[in-house]
Amino acid sequence: MDSPAWMFTKALSHRQKVTRLYKRCLREVDNWYGGNNLEVRFQKCIIRARFDANADEIDTRKSQILLADGCRQLWEKRHFKPFRFALDPGGSSYDRERESPDEIVDSDQWTLAEREQFPYYFNTREQRKKELLAHWAKIEKAWDEEIAAIQTQLPAAAPTTVSK
Repeated sequence: MDSPAWMFTKALSHRQKVTRLYKRCLREVDNWYGGNNLEVRFQKCIIRARFDANADEIDTRKSQILLADGCRQLWEKRHFKPFRFALDPGGSSYDRERESPDEIVDSDQWTLAEREQFPYYFNTREQRKKELLAHWAKIEKAWDEEIAAIQTQLPAAAPTTVSK
């Protein structure tokens, strides 16, 4: 498996394990045969044929052995430098994009001349900021009222039982 065991939150069915093995096999073909589309397609058809040959296996013990053997073969034939998507962990652009903070477009930092160039944008932005602040004020007021109601209510007296 590519992912550590602690990342899995539920047990996988046999079908899910086979599907994930099939997908990893196809990715491995892409790693080995990269740009040659004809060879990639041919190898993927061979892998599909191998999986389809055992698709109707009824014996669970044999299907478990086939799954383990497929995982072993995949591990033995893995590529020494697998393809990584640029934004995935280990990719060339991983963790390079940063969310720009909202203060960059805040209207306080723009000069009057710059604000006059984009009046619709800044007017709409100011309106949205006022709506957001009013919304949060309403939520805070509701929270304060709920907390006040909770604090003023006395807990019900517990029934006292006298046992002798």
